[in-house]
Amino acid sequence: MKFDYIIFDRNNQVKKGTTQAASLREATQLLISQGWFIKKIRPHGQGRFSLGGFNIGRVSLIDKVLFTKHLATMLKSGITLNEALEVVAGQTTSRKFKEIILNILARVKTGQNLSNSLEKFPKVFDPLFVNIIRIGEESGTLESNLEYLAHEVSDQLDLRRKIKEASFYPAIILGATGVLILVLAYFVLPKITRLFKTLKFELPLSTKILLWVAELMDKHGGLVVSIIVLGVIAFRIIVTRKFVKPFWHRLVLKLPVISSIVINYNLTLMNRTLGITLKSGLTIDRSILVASQTTNNMVYQKYLSQSLLQVQRGKKFSDALASFKGSKSNPLFPLLMIKMIDVGERSGRLDESLAYLAEYFSKEVDNTTKNLTTILEPLLLVFIGLVVGFVAVSVISPIYQITGQLGGSI
Repeated sequence: MKFDYIIFDRNNQVKKGTTQAASLREATQLLISQGWFIKKIRPHGQGRFSLGGFNIGRVSLIDKVLFTKHLATMLKSGITLNEALEVVAGQTTSRKFKEIILNILARVKTGQNLSNSLEKFPKVFDPLFVNIIRIGEESGTLESNLEYLAHEVSDQLDLRRKIKEASFYPAIILGATGVLILVLAYFVLPKITRLFKTLKFELPLSTKILLWVAELMDKHGGLVVSIIVLGVIAFRIIVTRKFVKPFWHRLVLKLPVISSIVINYNLTLMNRTLGITLKSGLTIDRSILVASQTTNNMVYQKYLSQSLLQVQRGKKFSDALASFKGSKSNPLFPLLMIKMIDVGERSGRLDESLAYLAEYFSKEVDNTTKNLTTILEPLLLVFIGLVVGFVAVSVISPIYQITGQLGGSI
């Protein structure tokens, strides 16, 4: 796959070109490895550079990867933090992110630490990001911490992409089914209903249901579609409310198929955060606090907060996790995780155990998402078959009754 780019070379000269890579991430890493600073990059032939493959008006994970990687490269080259932030602000294609970087630059120029400046934007830079930067500033290893952070954010990006790719096929099938139902309801069924209404015998139940649906769509089709669309939007808004989130997050952890992906995804992020922070020098209680703040699922947030209190009272982290009861088929904290953390605590290599667990659960997410299409494909085909079969039976049954009556009269 080809990618067009605009870069600054080592002499700060602007260059344009095309490179070959398997993905946008690989193309970005290839250019950065040559010591170049990327101004814009996009898949070859996708129009003007104004979009550049990025999301205008919001800060994506790709923006954060490039921010940390470029910042680390320039600081290692001897460029001051102020100059590095100015260059990065000029390179980003996200207007919102550019404003944020310039705001951070203004704070740094007044004498504030980079970590304290980043902390002012919690929706962009989570506690893990801020704490790794703070540790780097305190220990004098800011460049290496930034590189490590860029790698971790890249892993998060890959994890999200895998989940999105796995949900793409089911979404297409369900969308096509919805379009099929709407076409039948608007264009086919109203014509059939006129014929069936003239019949003088008792119609089958399935045909009556079909006639009711057809009549509803004929008279109030626009209203029905509007209600469905508004219902979906309202649902999305409601599940993001604070008072609903705990119930919704707990429900998601119990749904078939989806629950294993959500659990493994959260365990990957949790173990990765704990491993990074411990390796960077944070204490176990502070690491748990950071993990609880960076975990999205409120059920895991709750259990991590409770385990933090137990650890602060002198209890081992593995024992604290083992005290939480969950589903036997899909436990929130699998026995493998508890045992590995226990081994890490006993050997003094807890960060290594957590890194292994993060890699393990990441592979579990990968395997589940790869198999998701295989699992859902027969279910979706059965669902479509039932819809089409119901319509076919509802239409054909009265026709058979008509032909039967005509045959009897002859």
